[in-house]
Amino acid sequence: MHFKKIEEKKKSLDNIYLRVNNEKNILLIEIMKLSKKLHFYVKNALNNKHLISQLKTEYSVKNKFIQNRNILNNAFSQKIKSLFVKPKQLWIYLTEEQKHSTDSYTRYEQMMLKNIKKNEAEFILIGDRAIEFGQNNKLQIVRQYTSEQRNQNLENELAFLVKYLYADGNYESVRFVISSNKNFKEAFTILPLEKFDVYKFTNTNEATEKINIKDYLIFPDLQSFIDSEINIFLTNSIHALMIESYFYNAKNKLITTNQIIKQLDEDILKLSKKIIKFKREKEIEDIVMFFRKNKKSSEDA
Repeated sequence: MHFKKIEEKKKSLDNIYLRVNNEKNILLIEIMKLSKKLHFYVKNALNNKHLISQLKTEYSVKNKFIQNRNILNNAFSQKIKSLFVKPKQLWIYLTEEQKHSTDSYTRYEQMMLKNIKKNEAEFILIGDRAIEFGQNNKLQIVRQYTSEQRNQNLENELAFLVKYLYADGNYESVRFVISSNKNFKEAFTILPLEKFDVYKFTNTNEATEKINIKDYLIFPDLQSFIDSEINIFLTNSIHALMIESYFYNAKNKLITTNQIIKQLDEDILKLSKKIIKFKREKEIEDIVMFFRKNKKSSEDA
């Protein structure tokens, strides 16, 4: 390769390296922020769950959001009901846009197809890949959101939708599927509350806030208070799940970015060595030419 082209290529790679390194720094800052947000929402969701569980125990509350609805009915009525109405699961499947041929979702899709019975499951799909998966497998879709339709209020909208559907839709459970190393091939369970497992996000075993509920008056009444806490719990849980999805995707981007930087380092080093070699050879050539000229001048004299 001609020396000028080598220099131009190195300059181009230097510019790419600078841009990619800036992207890496932005990703690192983003990951730190997401980590703090994730911890905040998981902790709040766990506190909500703990408070609701305390109220259930203290006041013998029966609520379909708190315990499996099968437990709320006696065995006979449940058997009669099963003859006419099949229990359903509500699945929420969230996918992020992925680049560089990364595939983090096939294992989850195989899991869903293996574990669900299509006539007993309904889906809320978020993201282009999730929608494509639902359409290709002719799943029963309750609601879908393209990547462009995702907005800052989506978590609150989902919390309202999940609560409404779970209350009226005869769902046995609500399961949330995201790509995460915290749940490598399985779904997270949001409802019923007793099966809530979003705590898997945290590596710490922080104790939830202990409150002696007997020391407090409950306004306006117990059921309204629990209903409000369930709203907050769902919002915190869904916030945590969506942040974890974005967080895991950002970490994968960081891994890819580091690989690109490593390759750029190697390519730039090779070109730098070629440039140094060329310059040294040129210096030697100039020195040789200088002595030849001096020798010729001496002979002519």
